[in-house]
Amino acid sequence: MTTMFDYTEFIQLAHKGRITYEKLTLPKGVVIANTPEFPSDCVYLIIEGFVTCSFLHNPSRVYTICGKGNFLNYYALLETDKHTFKFQMVSTCVIYKFVAKDVEYLLSMFPENYGFQFFIMKDLAKHAYYKSIAVDKAGPEKVRLTMQYLGQLHGIPAEPGVVVIPKAIPQHAILSYCGVSKGTFYKQTAILQQKGLLRKKENQWILYDQALYDYCCERTERLTSF
Repeated sequence: MTTMFDYTEFIQLAHKGRITYEKLTLPKGVVIANTPEFPSDCVYLIIEGFVTCSFLHNPSRVYTICGKGNFLNYYALLETDKHTFKFQMVSTCVIYKFVAKDVEYLLSMFPENYGFQFFIMKDLAKHAYYKSIAVDKAGPEKVRLTMQYLGQLHGIPAEPGVVVIPKAIPQHAILSYCGVSKGTFYKQTAILQQKGLLRKKENQWILYDQALYDYCCERTERLTSF
């Protein structure tokens, strides 16, 4: 089922409103939103690939991982001079680059466009909500939760009750997203594997959870409508 006001509808609205955007194919390692080539007065929409989001004051610690359908640097619409985030490609990515003022105009053209604002902000809030819950948890629970959240954000349903984390998300990004030391991460993932909740095969994490599988099936259906 297609969801109204998702990023596919946003692209259609941009065409109708004659808003231009630039399609970029960027290799792994490229940083956007704080460079001359990719300025902070633009909003970026991920079409393919994965991007880590970190705070500029602590760029080595991954705050969240963004993927298909996520908007980057949307906070540029708040008209602040403080550029807080670093966005780095962790796989080859296809990105649509919009001028922030054009996005602002597009969303304010008609009252019915408010739905896009709501759903885009809801998506951004989801990343923040997951992180705020995980931060308050101890090591064992933190690793379990963050792996589940990663599955909710980007997991691929493989078979009933089974969800895989895409190989395109590198191990170092997953570890940093969990927010624990390397030793704690491997100790706790070993416990989760013993419990039958998690498994690593061919450098890819596999999660066993029926509710997570159902959630990912619904999310995948929405994202593949484009």
